[in-house]
Amino acid sequence: MDFWYGLSKGLLRAYKTLCVKGYEVHGLENLISGPKIIVANHPNATDSFFLPFIIPEKLHFFIEESIFQFPFFGTLLKLSDQIPVGFNTGREALDQALKKLSQGNVVVIFPEGLLNHGSSIQRGRIGAAMLALESGVPIIPVGFFVPTQFTRMIEQKRNGRVKTGLWQIGGRCYIQIGEPWMIDSMIRWERKYRLLREITDEMMARIQKLVWKAERSAI
Repeated sequence: MDFWYGLSKGLLRAYKTLCVKGYEVHGLENLISGPKIIVANHPNATDSFFLPFIIPEKLHFFIEESIFQFPFFGTLLKLSDQIPVGFNTGREALDQALKKLSQGNVVVIFPEGLLNHGSSIQRGRIGAAMLALESGVPIIPVGFFVPTQFTRMIEQKRNGRVKTGLWQIGGRCYIQIGEPWMIDSMIRWERKYRLLREITDEMMARIQKLVWKAERSAI
């Protein structure tokens, strides 16, 4: 594991140690080795912080482009080889992800694109489906759940605009990992958008079921 990714994990470990009681994972047997695409719901800004401690391979996250502008943290994201994605850079981000997967690495995508702040899962974007079809690697869906009493809304300024996000403070994060899902590479590409939309909707349905399982395990 490289130095900058290790440093990033060290910072996340500090958050995990100081700010939460831990996490509970179900479905670890579904984490097959080799290149894969992790897709998950996105309720809180901090849920993804647990993944580097669950998945042994180096992770390459799709991260909002503006976050790379943060002092120090943005530089660390670049040096640890994370993938910036913006309104006009989706294809470039997919190409970077394809390269990572071809090298045997793991890519993490939150198909909703934005935080849902613990509300209903939003309609997924088609990038993860496109990446799965073009790469031929399996998708592994993940559901996150944190009880609302352990989340706090925090404001951040990005490019002169105030953005809000829930952060977990206290309690446990409950994580449910689903079965690997291989998209049939022989699927015909006529009506390309319709195909990607159908795959994405099925993917989000699988994630939603995992969120419900994670929520039940918190009871």
